[in-house]
Amino acid sequence: MLHLLAVDTTDVVVSVSVVAIVVIFLLTFAIGSKKAVFSTKKITAIALAIALTTTLSFLKFSLPFGGSITVFSLVPVIIVSYYYGIYYGLFTGFITGLLQFITSPYILTPLTFMLDYILPFSAICFAGIYRKAIKNATLSVSLGTVTFYLVRYLMHFLSGIIYFNAGWITEGFPASNAVIYSLCYNAVYVFPDMLIALLFIIPFSTRKVFKENLLLS
Repeated sequence: MLHLLAVDTTDVVVSVSVVAIVVIFLLTFAIGSKKAVFSTKKITAIALAIALTTTLSFLKFSLPFGGSITVFSLVPVIIVSYYYGIYYGLFTGFITGLLQFITSPYILTPLTFMLDYILPFSAICFAGIYRKAIKNATLSVSLGTVTFYLVRYLMHFLSGIIYFNAGWITEGFPASNAVIYSLCYNAVYVFPDMLIALLFIIPFSTRKVFKENLLLS
């Protein structure tokens, strides 16, 4: 059974979300205008990474009240984004988000569709933002991964406020504050998923095959 909340924060969330959507698409256009080339190798690597991520996303632990923790599911697309950069990361994340929606569709409004699928997964583009600035591969890819998950968490958090203000609160849970509820609800699955991804990425980034930039050779 669900309870309707009276917290008047949905308008603020909508405004912030619209700004975020505009910014990310302007960024995509600006970077894409540099005539990025999708070579056969890049297309193959991106397609393989997306396929692996989609397959691994089915290996998950579903939580009782929503959300799920996966087993390294986003690692393939994180690594591709790390090597190929922001533009290709945006493309990879965008397609990944669409496939996540297709395999498990669940939306309340067009805005929550953007906040739950398109924007959080497009944030995979941040996986490689420290690659040129930080020479230590382990540190740069780890910071990029954490940045991606923080942005993903923010998007899900904003979406959660809309859901919970609309009354999607499980009976027995505190329903007086949609902001607190969304903070806790999304943290329960996003951050464990991040830690699991780092458990693979950190040791893998120390190996020779990673340091030799296999995807760029």
